[in-house]
Amino acid sequence: MSNNEKQNDDLEKLLSNMPIFTDNRSKDEVYNRVQSEMKSANIDIIKRNNKPFSRWMPLVVSIAAVLLLTLLVSSYLETSNEESASQHKADEQADTMRTMDVNPASESKMEKDMKTTEEAEIENKDESFNSLAVESESLPIQPFNSARTVYEDDLNDGVAFHFSLTKEAYAYPITIIISKGKINEDFPDGWPNSLQLYEQYASAIDEVALGFNDYLPFQGHFVSVGDTLQHYLPKGHGYDEASATTAVYDDTISYIFNDYTYLERLNEDGTPINWDQVGVMGKENLVNGNKKQVYYKQTMSNGLTFLVPKGVSTEAPFTEMQKSVNDYFTTVVPKGVNYEVTEEGNTVVITFEETLDLATLEFDDSILMIEAFTLTAASFDKTIRLENVEQKQWDRFDLTNTLPIPMGPNGYMRSDIK
Repeated sequence: MSNNEKQNDDLEKLLSNMPIFTDNRSKDEVYNRVQSEMKSANIDIIKRNNKPFSRWMPLVVSIAAVLLLTLLVSSYLETSNEESASQHKADEQADTMRTMDVNPASESKMEKDMKTTEEAEIENKDESFNSLAVESESLPIQPFNSARTVYEDDLNDGVAFHFSLTKEAYAYPITIIISKGKINEDFPDGWPNSLQLYEQYASAIDEVALGFNDYLPFQGHFVSVGDTLQHYLPKGHGYDEASATTAVYDDTISYIFNDYTYLERLNEDGTPINWDQVGVMGKENLVNGNKKQVYYKQTMSNGLTFLVPKGVSTEAPFTEMQKSVNDYFTTVVPKGVNYEVTEEGNTVVITFEETLDLATLEFDDSILMIEAFTLTAASFDKTIRLENVEQKQWDRFDLTNTLPIPMGPNGYMRSDIK
């Protein structure tokens, strides 16, 4: 038997075993039932179609959509702005850090420029006053070309103003020639003493421009009481901080105020001062600061040479001055030059052992030696004469006679007068 025939037999058996369905209803009954169900379905459709619907619903939905969109956009923009601001701030901070790291001098330069501008405005504001002050107060000076000592012939009826310059913990005495016309203009009531000259001109001299320290005027103030000079000093003046500062103070006082006999240092309230490392100080002798001094040569680091006094330790100053004290105070007597010293009344006579030809010496050395002789003799209230010298005239000096009495060492003159 083929497969198809077998399948057909199986199908016939299955169909024969199925139940038989029968409907005993009449046609009219079936028809009425269908009609009834159709009417019921139509009623449900009509009810659904007649259900009320709000005409405002689309508008409400639209408004809600717009509000939602607005909120979303606003939130997005705010977030974007915050991110932008944060980025901008970060950029600024980065720029600042780059400026600080890469070019630290720019800020300093800016501040300097601002200060310079402010200073310029102040200067411009007081321009007329400042120019008058400089013109009336400034006293420009310059050293002599070759000679270092001032003699009476150099004054031309003017005044020798004794002053002092400070450098490297040393005081250097100088002598400034003030013309007669300037003295008459500044002191119409009479010839000034050393304190009056100091008060008039000390602040007008630019020490720094001359290559020295800014030391004068002194702190405090001075009062003249007969032959005593009183110095009223403020607290913390610093002149007694060390032995070196005290030495500079003492030397400067003695160089400038050489016409006073006594010095009295006082506190501002007039009580005796307590000088550090010394104690309470009373009136002291000042005139000795300019007496019995031997003059030595002292060359500064900048090459300037000065004649500087130093107290003697023996009764033979002219013999002592043939030897250097140290590297700072060196003798003015050239090597190989020897002499004997005698006295004729108030005149010291220096006789060279061998005839001295001054032309064999350096010119500056020969002048320094002669000037130091005259200065040392003057500090002992004596004059001096040289013997056994080849020349009869040497520069300004007449060697056949007693040498002139010096007015002061290390001469300076006003540089604004030709």
